Amino acid sequence: MASATSKVLELVGAFLLGGGVVAVGYELITRGDDPSAPASDAEASPESVASADGSHKPASIYAGGAGDDGESDPESPAAGDESSPDAPSAAGPVPPHRLPNEDGTYTQYPPVFEDIPPMDDEAKKEYPRHGLVTSLAAIVRERADLESPILGILRSGTRVRVDEERTFGGGCSEGWNKIYPKGWMCRKAGLKVDDSPPNDGIISVPSPKVDQPLPYEYWRVKDEMTPFFHRLPSFGEQDGADTAGSDWYAKHKREPMPTDRSARPDDVPAVVKEYMNSGYYVTKAGEEMKSERRFLRTTLGSYARKYQLKPKESPVFQGQLLPGGAEDLPMYFIRREIPFKKREGELSDVLLDTEDFPERLGTHPFVRSVQMGPKAYYEDEEGRLMRTYAVGKAFKIKRPPGVKATEHWVHIDLSEQTLVAYEGDVPVFATLVSTGKEPGMTPIGVHRVQIKHIATPMRDQPEESEAYSIDDVPWTQYFAGSIALHGAFWHAGFGQVRSHGCVNLSPADARWVFGFTEPHVPQGWHAIAPLARGEKGSAVVVTE
Repeated sequence: MASATSKVLELVGAFLLGGGVVAVGYELITRGDDPSAPASDAEASPESVASADGSHKPASIYAGGAGDDGESDPESPAAGDESSPDAPSAAGPVPPHRLPNEDGTYTQYPPVFEDIPPMDDEAKKEYPRHGLVTSLAAIVRERADLESPILGILRSGTRVRVDEERTFGGGCSEGWNKIYPKGWMCRKAGLKVDDSPPNDGIISVPSPKVDQPLPYEYWRVKDEMTPFFHRLPSFGEQDGADTAGSDWYAKHKREPMPTDRSARPDDVPAVVKEYMNSGYYVTKAGEEMKSERRFLRTTLGSYARKYQLKPKESPVFQGQLLPGGAEDLPMYFIRREIPFKKREGELSDVLLDTEDFPERLGTHPFVRSVQMGPKAYYEDEEGRLMRTYAVGKAFKIKRPPGVKATEHWVHIDLSEQTLVAYEGDVPVFATLVSTGKEPGMTPIGVHRVQIKHIATPMRDQPEESEAYSIDDVPWTQYFAGSIALHGAFWHAGFGQVRSHGCVNLSPADARWVFGFTEPHVPQGWHAIAPLARGEKGSAVVVTE
């Protein structure tokens, strides 16, 4: 087979995420770097860290996006101050994701996808042909131009309806098709079009599980310099990859090996796509056998030996619903597992340790604040005290200017490490988060959701102790350049600062917030950017 790699069609750009690189756009390549790879294989350049998830039976895309008109509310008060409680909205029946169980948390999630009306006869005439996304990921743009704003991203296996004839120009040599319900796709970026639904026999990737905390199956890399291959390797190619990886590690430790073949050692077999270190994460698309050895196929289209990987489960922590609205606030989450203290005697300032440890990540009904010299405490009805630094207080703030009374929005408090979600003036949900570990990493202010991904890759290689690579970070919502709300399945330290700027939530909470915020994702899409027709994403308010 010929060994050509197509030119980069769309490099949307990379953002620094907590000091690392995340590809919000994708470098779309129609053939891998491996000389023996078949021409139908779709490989993503490691430099762009593309993702590739679709479905064995991909969803169709037959609906439009949602958004508000972007106008501000001049009567909205300023953010940052606590205000009197507001009653929950009585506008209609409470949706299932707002109904708490006996533990006060949710049992269902807000929908990810917006409701889709069926195509009418007029739409079928305008979009008579059928399309299938065959590349790892393809971008939907507002206009037939590579310089046009991004509306969203579709992953491999997604089916669309498209217009009759291609539109040429705008930087796409194979022409553009307009897709239903909105946007344009470049044919060369991986769109197969036919009069009948195209054959999807080459598509073998899972669809995201939107009713679960984790949309994909995540696996942790166990060994340093684990080779990932373009295709299933032979025994000799595996041995060569292992030897080259060991030699590199002996000299460079965890320093990443270049993925550019011309920049890496000559003894690395061409079948090696890249090496990944212990503690990195990949998502499983399938499992295959080669020479009696099991390989895991990732959603990026690469292969690794299964014995070098370990499945990763999701943390189980979930936040609390607020059926009473502001009457349920303030709410106190236990951030550190330390014992309560008690006074030596009535009104005494001498405190003694108890053997009573409240459960970390749980809530406790404190009733007052107490200052004893330079130290601040919360006290409950029984006189038990706990230092305020061990508690995250979720409280109500006023709706900020520019946020309408009908909007969904969230407030993150950096000092308390809490998040509260609002419907207009009514708080409906509260939880613990983990934000930037250094001042300024998570920017304060009133932001807006810029783009939402069901999952997106994040990679950073700054120092050995800080390096990470995660194929599909779940439920990601960028709101300030490279800073995002997203699920974190690799730790359970919520309530403690630990990120490089992003707001880490438990996967379940991140899924709940993803469905709660706006805009919703069109059916079958994997990402949505609220850029068309003056749409605005939900407000993300960050205070100290």
